[in-house]
Amino acid sequence: MPFLELRYLLTLLPRFEVARLLVDTYFDRVHWFMLIFYQDEFRQRWPKLYHNSTGRGTPHRLGFISTFLTVIAIGIQYCGSHRRQLLAQHGVDINLKDRILSAVRARLLDIMSLGSLEAVQTCVLLGTFYLYHGAPRLAWPVCGCGLRIAQALHLHRRLQSADRTQNETRKRCWWAIYGIETFSAVSYGYPHSIRDGDCDVEPLDPSAKLEVIQSPHSFDEPLACETTLLSYKYFMSKLSVITTAMLGELYRVGSYAPDGKHSQETLDMHTIIEKVAEFNSRLHQWEAEIPHELQWGHISQRVSYPSADEVDRDIGASGPRFENHIYQLQALALMLAFQNARILTHRPLLSYKMIDREGSAHSSPANPFHLSLETCRDAALSMSGILSSPLLELVSETYAASFVSIHTFTAGSAETMSGLRRLMGIQEKLKMHSIVAEQGLSILRRLTKIAMETELNMILELSGTAEPARSNTTANASSDLHRGSKNSSAAPESYATAFRPRLFSITPMRETETSEYVDPDGLSPSVGSLQYMNDPALSAALQDFDEALSFYAPQPQSQSETSPINPSLWPPATDGFPILEQTWIWGLDNTSLFGQDDSEL
Repeated sequence: MPFLELRYLLTLLPRFEVARLLVDTYFDRVHWFMLIFYQDEFRQRWPKLYHNSTGRGTPHRLGFISTFLTVIAIGIQYCGSHRRQLLAQHGVDINLKDRILSAVRARLLDIMSLGSLEAVQTCVLLGTFYLYHGAPRLAWPVCGCGLRIAQALHLHRRLQSADRTQNETRKRCWWAIYGIETFSAVSYGYPHSIRDGDCDVEPLDPSAKLEVIQSPHSFDEPLACETTLLSYKYFMSKLSVITTAMLGELYRVGSYAPDGKHSQETLDMHTIIEKVAEFNSRLHQWEAEIPHELQWGHISQRVSYPSADEVDRDIGASGPRFENHIYQLQALALMLAFQNARILTHRPLLSYKMIDREGSAHSSPANPFHLSLETCRDAALSMSGILSSPLLELVSETYAASFVSIHTFTAGSAETMSGLRRLMGIQEKLKMHSIVAEQGLSILRRLTKIAMETELNMILELSGTAEPARSNTTANASSDLHRGSKNSSAAPESYATAFRPRLFSITPMRETETSEYVDPDGLSPSVGSLQYMNDPALSAALQDFDEALSFYAPQPQSQSETSPINPSLWPPATDGFPILEQTWIWGLDNTSLFGQDDSEL
């Protein structure tokens, strides 16, 4: 990088006292969720940027400067009112965050060309900032660049000769990337670019500071240490590995099909039911391993701080009180990720219901389709329950606010009115802190209105069928959307499917075939003839959801129209509403790809 460019980055460094405040803010609000740094090593290293003026122009120092500046920018983002007052007293420019982000992204190619661990960390920090602030299409390629550098550095491979600190730093960086890849695939249907068969890196070691305890060599080994603040990342990484395998098996989201199979392979319903049962079992086994300190049911009504303002005033927090606070936030994140994985696992079976030999709908406890529906309902209601937790206000001030918003939006897309009301309450509380929550709340409100209008029309018998009512609602929505616009092109037929990855199809079983079904909830297996049909109730629900999304589909702009540019985003995200991608698993086209209707049975 030219010397003048490097000098400009150095001019963005705030005064030492300000930097210390913002570093503390990062580790108070963000570190527990990301865990990309070895905290002791980072805290020992950053003051040298101020105390040592020699060697600032070396590539090694350049990489750390870019990482450090990104940490500073994220710290500014998560300063509460008390810390913002302290920044004002120090005369900090209110535009410093945007200036830093603009400078780092403008020099991102130069930073990536260093091929260093710090370059990976910069990509991850910048990418996750975009990911959790409403710009996933910017986040994914930036994080993808970090992934390629990480693979070139062999972060995905076990390193035998490295010292303990270096090894832990490398592992934390790798598992942060792995988690982002999985989160992007789960939330937006983006391809997962990591092949587990190529990786042999060890899991994160929850006992990293206790050198007398042997680090686990794989996720198959039981943990032999007490719970620490690192245990969260170990269990989240393990869940990411399970979820990645599930995405590949059930959705073909990934660069490689499992076992080298072709991604367009067709599978029969019997195979899908077995896979759903298998992953459901793995998820519950994972849940059973969660230590007491990280179990949501144990801490859901506990808080260590009575208000977000008190958290904001506890700068550079440490000690038992702060540790318990972090455990509570981590337990919430683990619970939401687990419940979301349950919905994702059972989604392939939601579009169908079993019929008996007489052709009537079958809903016995052994019915796999009914069990999947109940599992998704239970998962969604579990997520909606966080509205009553005092922890919701505290998590809204952290990096996990958008994480909570995205997962509860997925639940809201699957749930009935009582749970939907609670889920909208969650989005309402988070919308001031997350653009994703604001977007999700808007869509869930519209979905509720459509569903209630349809139900009311049916009760009052204002129309012979639900379809005319739905068409009228669509016409009204379209009129509202295009009011004042003379030139509007036809919108896509299915907005919820505009950005969907293609899923494999399921070959229906013949009437003479039998299937041994393993109950996803662990009941004894039953043997019988498996016949199924499309579930019209879910099809109607998906049409309502698709209609709710139609209001937010990309619309053509005239040449005179301009969009305001958020300086924190690069380039401006003008190619549609990002939350449309977030609904990929509920797309109408996915229903047909999961199987064929009963007319072909």
